[in-house]
Amino acid sequence: MTGTIIAQVISYLITPILTRIYSTEEMGELGIYLRIVGFISVLATARYEMSLPLPKNDSHSFLLYRVSFRIALFSLLGSAILGVIYLVFRQFGLNDVLFVFISVLSALFVVLINIGTNWSIRNKHFTKISNTRITASLTTNAFRWVFGVFHFGSIGLLLASLIGYILSSISFVREFFELIKSHKSNKSKQKTYVLLKEYKQFPSVSLPHSLVDLGSDLLIATLIVTFFSKDIFGSYSHSFAILKLPLVVIGAAISQVFFGKCSQMVNEGKSIARLLKKTLITLFFLSIIPFTVIFFYGEELFAFVFGEKWASSGHYSEIMTIWLMTNFLVSPVSSIPMIINRQKEFFVFGITSACIQLFSFGVLPLIWGTSDESFIAILWFASIVQAAFFVFVAFATLYYAKLGVVNKSV
Repeated sequence: MTGTIIAQVISYLITPILTRIYSTEEMGELGIYLRIVGFISVLATARYEMSLPLPKNDSHSFLLYRVSFRIALFSLLGSAILGVIYLVFRQFGLNDVLFVFISVLSALFVVLINIGTNWSIRNKHFTKISNTRITASLTTNAFRWVFGVFHFGSIGLLLASLIGYILSSISFVREFFELIKSHKSNKSKQKTYVLLKEYKQFPSVSLPHSLVDLGSDLLIATLIVTFFSKDIFGSYSHSFAILKLPLVVIGAAISQVFFGKCSQMVNEGKSIARLLKKTLITLFFLSIIPFTVIFFYGEELFAFVFGEKWASSGHYSEIMTIWLMTNFLVSPVSSIPMIINRQKEFFVFGITSACIQLFSFGVLPLIWGTSDESFIAILWFASIVQAAFFVFVAFATLYYAKLGVVNKSV
């Protein structure tokens, strides 16, 4: 957690410098790249890397380690082929080729980091994970600044991210080759098949959840760029990231404590409804002041902190405050479905939220138009409907918490 927070702080501290070097359009291209890399890297391993800490036997865990990497290689090869097909069927330039190449290569190193991180969790090498995240943040942001000074444009932002991924994966890559040597004789197709079947909930349950979130995020980015522009998407993406800051820093810490406390109470046969209600009220009072300030002064604050060209991003943040505030209330208690075995119900909630956003940014532009004013109106619609939906989710969570744990055998 410390490494994650330090990495986030580094990124947010240097952001006001980067926003004065790069244009909103260039930052928009970075946002699309990060969403593509995130989607590919999650899809690549079918989430089997998440199972590495679970087996009691190291040899069994390594079989999952190896098969996760092999699945990833085929997935990344498929992604590269799709990238080539994409280039063939459009008029492309050097920047398009570099974009596809850097995206696929970045996904490879992110996969290595994800697999290595879960192996480190298994072996309680938390310092290595922390150092990796800090290294990635430091190197990525340092190179973004350097490439910005030399006017590399959006390709500089992408290259900086790739360099960060490569440098932060070195210790995991070194460990990977050491593990191959030490587990040279640890090969069994039968055991591997049994393990894949035993942990099938990761590709069958965890993967769809992740793909719905990441896929809708990527599709929304594509829709905004298609109907409006990279410039508008850059402002929107930046606003969204800044409004997510309380969730990243405060929400993550509360979420971990809340998950531990709820798990303990459920194991002791106690109801978690009162704790959930108390947590939601606490989150509301924590969020009311910062989100209210942004609602009234977002445009002025963004222009002052990030530069005048980001004033429109501040205006978007004013509109999205009610959306992100209600999201802040719900997200830290999102572990409730796992604790009370209500994943299916909340998976439907996740799909519903994605559909609201896809309707807003994919259908409404066809009705209301694609001007800057139309985007503002669409953003208001998405924000109000999403806020109302998250309030509903909060009450639904309270309702299910009162019902208690669902018996898995039912």
